[in-house]
Amino acid sequence: MYSRRLITEERKNKRKAFFFISLTIFSLFLIFFYGLPAVAKFAGFLTDLRQTSQSVESSDTTPPPPPRLSSIPKQTNKEILDIQGSSEPGATIKIFYNGKTDEVVVNSEGSFNISIPLNNGDNRISASSKDSAGNESQKSETLEITFDKKPPDLEITKPQDKDEFFGNLQRQIVIEGKVEEGSQVNINSRLVVVEQDQTFAFVTSLSEGTNTFNIKAEDLAGNVTEKSISVTFTP
Repeated sequence: MYSRRLITEERKNKRKAFFFISLTIFSLFLIFFYGLPAVAKFAGFLTDLRQTSQSVESSDTTPPPPPRLSSIPKQTNKEILDIQGSSEPGATIKIFYNGKTDEVVVNSEGSFNISIPLNNGDNRISASSKDSAGNESQKSETLEITFDKKPPDLEITKPQDKDEFFGNLQRQIVIEGKVEEGSQVNINSRLVVVEQDQTFAFVTSLSEGTNTFNIKAEDLAGNVTEKSISVTFTP
């Protein structure tokens, strides 16, 4: 085993010696016939060759991390969604949504901004990042948003519009109704508690004459339904 290894090492040393001897002879040949400038050019060629080899070996093959997308609302009534995020400066961001793809380049500060159209109903959005070397990241987390332009349902069960109330015993009334799930209710700009069964009740005292109440329901997407009732009170 040892003799084989020794023989192999001797062969390698002989090849190295032959290479350097040949290189020396070739250099002397260049000096003799072409002078020192030719040797300098040849040395430069070897240096460039070595640098090129090192450049290939050290080329960037590491993909960048997935881009970070800023949070978005769960629901919206706007057809165009503005997406913001951050990633490696100069990288190209691919935005994937509803079977489509758009691209945007990250600015020097590492942020990006792009607007995309939404489909009616549910939308799923994700992104990937590609650096200048062509390496592409994995996809980011998927964001979900619902595009909804339908105003929420709002029902006023009592009192009815133009109802009349008399005497101090009827001065205090309760405005009751029901609203679509997830909506909030305001009566004359005052927030009203909505119960789990989507009903609400608002206690108020009447003033003499006509009393007008503006009831407003707003869903999570920002759609609004408004109703108004007027009742009369006579002491």
